[in-house]
Amino acid sequence: MRNVQAARTAAAVVIIGLDRDTLGLVREALAAEAVLPSSSTAFGDAITVVKRNKPDVVLVGFQEHLDAALNLGEVLQREAPNVTLVALATASDASTILAAMRVGYKEYVVLPADVERLRKAVHQAAYSGDLEEDKGLVVSVCGAKGGVGTTTLLSNLAAELGAIHRVIALDLDFSMGDVAPMLDLNPKDTIADVLPRASSMDERLLTGAVAVHRTKVHVLAQPGDLSMLGDVVPDDIFSIINSAAKGYQFVLMDIGTHFDEPSEIALSVSDMVLLVTTPDVISVRDAFRRIKLLEQLGVEADRIRLILNRDHKGAYVSQANIASSLQMEIAAVIPNDSKVVDQAINQGRLIREINRKSDVAQSISTLVGLLTHSDEDSPEEAEEESKGFLFGMFGKK
Repeated sequence: MRNVQAARTAAAVVIIGLDRDTLGLVREALAAEAVLPSSSTAFGDAITVVKRNKPDVVLVGFQEHLDAALNLGEVLQREAPNVTLVALATASDASTILAAMRVGYKEYVVLPADVERLRKAVHQAAYSGDLEEDKGLVVSVCGAKGGVGTTTLLSNLAAELGAIHRVIALDLDFSMGDVAPMLDLNPKDTIADVLPRASSMDERLLTGAVAVHRTKVHVLAQPGDLSMLGDVVPDDIFSIINSAAKGYQFVLMDIGTHFDEPSEIALSVSDMVLLVTTPDVISVRDAFRRIKLLEQLGVEADRIRLILNRDHKGAYVSQANIASSLQMEIAAVIPNDSKVVDQAINQGRLIREINRKSDVAQSISTLVGLLTHSDEDSPEEAEEESKGFLFGMFGKK
């Protein structure tokens, strides 16, 4: 349970790299929320000023000074990790938003349109307990390729966690999300209903839009008609995830296999990424390519957990060869049991409801352990001399 302490009367703010007009907008917006400096600080003096003043919030002029703002974010993430970094921009751009979040910015605010979001971010920073460690564990689940069982594993994992934790499953597979039918849910509201209100998203709005499974897991589903979605704005996805992390102990996100702007946002803010593969050459090769792509997106190896699904004694690619070829230890192995799993999928039931004693049902507990013991050290990478026969096929990382 989170330890929320008493709020201070106003947040202390340092402002970096703003012109006079934008500074005026900020003053007007935050008159009742913050203690504001008399002027904007130049980027060259930013680190010194932040260390001296120890603010709650640092507001940074972003788009006009992109390189300086990104460098500042990287430094402050190391030197002042508890400071809330807010990027102030004049336009919403997906690649710029992703770049900001990767270096530690908590919010990306477009002025003057997002004045309310700016107020909310600064207001929350006035609470000494509203730190990143007070939020739930955010986990992305993605597949090496289609059909490896990503949604099945996420749904059953969420149900196991839901017995004793507050859990939400966010279906962020905008190509063909199936979390709701997997859990035999027919939600009244979906993410299509939430997205138009995402800029003012809070825990109350989010919980009002979810479907509740009999295991008490909350699900924010994809609509049956994907054309209802319209354009999906990356910072709206961030707002939904951020609200979920404040209200739930575990946020499980199904991002499928297609990496688009929403899934890149999810990956950027995830504490852990579960990469699911199966023991065949195509899946393992695609897992290799997926790991390389995750690296390019800024997802460090120590955030990735490799999950081997549908393993069986006669598998064409052994566990040892998979680990050595991908240079990543297998964090969990789910045995193959197509009879039990297919029955669960077709009946909209959990695997444990079909056969609690099956190996595949019992192995889900391994995944639960990965999440509930996420503070432990990640597995060491396999040594180079143990490379398997697939390594020549993939080449060096």
